[in-house]
Amino acid sequence: MRLILAFIYLIVLKIKETLYSLGVLKIQTLTCKVISVGNLTLGGTGKTPVVEYIARYLSPTRKTAILTRGYKRENKAAILEVLPGSSPRECGDEAVYLARETGLPVIAAVNRYSGGKYALEKFGTAFCILDDGFQRRWSLYRNLEILIIDASNPFGNGKLIPAGILREPVKSIMAADMIILSKVDAAKDMSGLMATIHRWNDFAEVIETVYEPDRLYNVFDPAERISLAEIAGKKVVTLSAVGNPEYFSKVVGKLNPAGIGRLSYRDHYSFAEKDIKEINEKAASADLIITTEKDAIKLQFLDKTKFEKKLLALKINLGFIKGEKELQDGINIR
Repeated sequence: MRLILAFIYLIVLKIKETLYSLGVLKIQTLTCKVISVGNLTLGGTGKTPVVEYIARYLSPTRKTAILTRGYKRENKAAILEVLPGSSPRECGDEAVYLARETGLPVIAAVNRYSGGKYALEKFGTAFCILDDGFQRRWSLYRNLEILIIDASNPFGNGKLIPAGILREPVKSIMAADMIILSKVDAAKDMSGLMATIHRWNDFAEVIETVYEPDRLYNVFDPAERISLAEIAGKKVVTLSAVGNPEYFSKVVGKLNPAGIGRLSYRDHYSFAEKDIKEINEKAASADLIITTEKDAIKLQFLDKTKFEKKLLALKINLGFIKGEKELQDGINIR
């Protein structure tokens, strides 16, 4: 059944692409520069750190906004301005995270063109960063198409959803202007991955990245910072609701804990009070719990007095193995 549904999904993609190529559906253009960051697969590739990096690079000299759909947001408004203090349940965890970390206008809108027009009219935006925009390349013109590929699991089983994790065929790599490989330190077959990339795209710059621990802080009191060195020799449990929990544990492992347990929930899971019991049980023999920043945004609304172990959030940075200057040159659009 899943293979049948995947085939139907492919047909729908083909019909959509054909309608745009024939001009039946029109591509829309914003009067600012648009940089799209997207992927080929379902969740966990690392779009958010890349969007954050680009935003931090551009914003000191150019008015920049981030356009997102606000995945899993409960507020279904056509256009929703996400603020640093917005509810992650209402606006989506990634959208709130980006608003807090960048301090930039973050506009949640299913129709990114409408969201971009709002950013232009209200903020005089010169650059719009399109979060999760690869599958919308037919409907909205972009000046730069950045594709993120998770080197630890590039294409899953090679099948389209729901039979696999691909959102479109691998050959769509040809549409990318730049390709960022995330988690290259967990890659199982880099030579095979590079061969696949070059088969479909031999002109895009390929940039290699990893995640590096930056700082730790108390989820319920972010002003309380904990030295990364303090984790060495401690027993920890990683708590996450992200697309690649194994890699998050690998990043925590760089802090040299005595042992790592892992408690994972589905991607973008909305934590509730009922989950605290399970979390406490999993962390019973640990010294502390370490979670992701995106999950911390949701966990901070729970009753902190019910947690039996200290709950810390790990801030990570995008580390470059190769290609940081090339990325900066690419996004420095004139």
